[in-house]
Amino acid sequence: MNADQVTIRSITLADIAAWRECIGEVMRERRWLAFVEPFPLPQSAAFVAANIASGNPHVVADDGNDIVGWCDIRRDTIPSYAHDSTMGMGVRAASRGHGLGERLLRAALEMARAAGIERVSLSVYARNTAAKALYRKIGFVHEGTRVRGRKLDGEYDDVHLMAILL
Repeated sequence: MNADQVTIRSITLADIAAWRECIGEVMRERRWLAFVEPFPLPQSAAFVAANIASGNPHVVADDGNDIVGWCDIRRDTIPSYAHDSTMGMGVRAASRGHGLGERLLRAALEMARAAGIERVSLSVYARNTAAKALYRKIGFVHEGTRVRGRKLDGEYDDVHLMAILL
């Protein structure tokens, strides 16, 4: 993969199927995300359409042939928490290690600032040391730990809660 040829851009409705396949591939690894199977296409389409309609940052990494990564930031819908948001992201295994995660995250955070979002929260598994290092590099700070917060296939992992103030 040539990372220089990958474009980071806002998601469009035309990207839904390719984005769903990308997120599904990462989910099926059963290591990085809370869900382990992709959502049905109508539910995936509704999620993307809602992000677009709400002005929530949702960017993809497009290699010219496929979507190889994404980052979305969803503003909280409770009025007194509307300054806060939750971030989710992932990159296909074959495209990792080329700086795409950082590019995706920086683009989404810039869009979040422009949208008036003041705080971005995330959760990351303790075993995901690469993601934690990326988040710290960008400026996220550790806010707490849900000890044994995840249990999958009989194994526990702590869930680290991190956030950045924009």
